[in-house]
Amino acid sequence: MRRIKYINLSFILVLVALICQSNMLAHPSSVTTVYERSDENFPNPERGFYVRFHPIGNQPVRPLELSKLQKVRSQNMTLIRRIYLIAEFKDKPLSQSFLDMVSNDCETARKAGVKMIIRFSYNWLGGGSDAPLVRIHSHLEQLEPVFKAHYDVIAFLEAGFIGYWGEWNRSSNALRENPKARKAVLFKALSVLPPERMVAIRYPYYKRDAFNNENPLRSEEAFNGSYRARTGAHNDCFLADVDDWGTYNSLDSNEIDRQKTFLNLDNRYVVQGGELCNASQYDDCPNALKELARMRWSTLNFNPSDGAEIIEDWEKQGCLEEIKRRLGYRFHLLKSVTPLRIKSGGRFSMNFEIINNGWASPYNPRKLEIILRNRETLKEYFLPVDNNPQMWMPSTKNVVNITGGIPADMPPGEYQVFLNLPDPTPRLYNRPEYSIRLANKNVWEPSTGYNSLLKSVIVDSSTGEDYLGKKFFISR
Repeated sequence: MRRIKYINLSFILVLVALICQSNMLAHPSSVTTVYERSDENFPNPERGFYVRFHPIGNQPVRPLELSKLQKVRSQNMTLIRRIYLIAEFKDKPLSQSFLDMVSNDCETARKAGVKMIIRFSYNWLGGGSDAPLVRIHSHLEQLEPVFKAHYDVIAFLEAGFIGYWGEWNRSSNALRENPKARKAVLFKALSVLPPERMVAIRYPYYKRDAFNNENPLRSEEAFNGSYRARTGAHNDCFLADVDDWGTYNSLDSNEIDRQKTFLNLDNRYVVQGGELCNASQYDDCPNALKELARMRWSTLNFNPSDGAEIIEDWEKQGCLEEIKRRLGYRFHLLKSVTPLRIKSGGRFSMNFEIINNGWASPYNPRKLEIILRNRETLKEYFLPVDNNPQMWMPSTKNVVNITGGIPADMPPGEYQVFLNLPDPTPRLYNRPEYSIRLANKNVWEPSTGYNSLLKSVIVDSSTGEDYLGKKFFISR
């Protein structure tokens, strides 16, 4: 009589699990890709050095020239600072010809692939009088339609109007000395500017006064559209002295440190710009790098007439290239995990890790998308990602997990995978020069503004997980 051998059930289950694991290793469902960092200096929107286009003497500014802006772009810069002298309008409304010039300047900037930091001033060389508060308000109301029509190419607005050079430095109408008047100008500027854009003010303690709040912005307040969340800073005498020529309203080291600490925390969520003016003992590379990082600088001037000696020193001392790279944001893709094969109507799941090696994060809104492009037909599908690049803080690694659905009618084939960070405004959304480029080798596609993940996914009728959610790739 034959004996029946009994096999332990747990042993069978372990054996099956090992076989399945072996098959998964032989036929993995996803692939991990590690990316190489690039130290190249390349242009990226709304950050870096800028060129100033300002009045010559006390003459009104002339219209911007496309060739000059294209030259700025060719030098790896994406920003200009446009200062409008409006001395002739101190006692009357802005003319239609002036408003048309501002609009045309915005069109010219758009053609050139740059954005503008804008300021208005009633005086320039040698100082002079400014305008009363009621006139400033009426001028801002006249500018409102221009701002709304062209905010896509406005990086941010400097509060301007008050005092010498529109820098809130001395005022013939006593506006600088009056906290209520300063607040009125700031709030009026914020009210006429679209909520997607910020206003930068000259002195950090003026923000404290305007909002009666000494606390820096918290993460839950960031980018919520409130006036406080849209008020940044510009320092127009960076490194000129211990107090940056009055920027910090004190010569006491403890008080200066307190105001810098405020900026360090507040500038996580608002823009910090400005310019160099005079060389000093404080502008050598070690201190410059420390201060740029601490105050999270996004923009800085690069003009022969302003701070040229400091720029030359930075080049000699060896930190200029680092400053060019690290002003604002600089995103370096570390790795990604992407699927290899997905069925039509199935679940697409991936993630990537990215670090910000810049000194700031983007201060204006920015989209984030995953692109699938058919390698043969070039047909594209995109998936909006609910993750805000404005919150990718300096020196911080971010892990972004993405889940979406493949449309049931998506043609089978091999699809390249891209990361896209386009400008969200309609006229710039498809402009590659306004998309963010990652600081990695071999990923940038200049014709589209996409960043390749260097991998493809096969879409076919194979078995796989069904997608039961509502976020599907969208055809375009």
